[in-house]
Amino acid sequence: MKNTAILLFVFISCVAYGQNKSASDFNLPKSRVAVQGYDVVSYFNSSPKEGNKSIQSSVAGVHYYFSSQKNKTLFDENPNRYMPKYGGWCAYAMSRGDEVGVNPEAYLIQNDSLYLFYRTRFTNTVTKWEKTPKVFQKKADTNWNQ
Repeated sequence: MKNTAILLFVFISCVAYGQNKSASDFNLPKSRVAVQGYDVVSYFNSSPKEGNKSIQSSVAGVHYYFSSQKNKTLFDENPNRYMPKYGGWCAYAMSRGDEVGVNPEAYLIQNDSLYLFYRTRFTNTVTKWEKTPKVFQKKADTNWNQ
């Protein structure tokens, strides 16, 4: 009964924050720390920073670290604004219906939302996305909401 109540809470929390997926659909390690510990608010200041474990918030069982108390407060006031799109999966891959991990330093702020991407020495999906962002966003939105 207790496990059912917890799962119900997680599901309702995700829906309440505009995520049409359960927390298990997010790109998370076993620690449940989002974006490899990067401060999601810092992306909106054009300088992604690693967060501090001692400054954190949790939403629907997902933990977010912050580089400052100010950023934590901003997040707590409106978490949906700062949470990465598509559960933190690569936005470009999501447009193709795939769940691919990300490089936390490969990102775009588009329509006041955080999009994360896969990037290695030889592949940068940010540049692919930037060629036709509206097309990719529409496809990714459709795939994420299925």
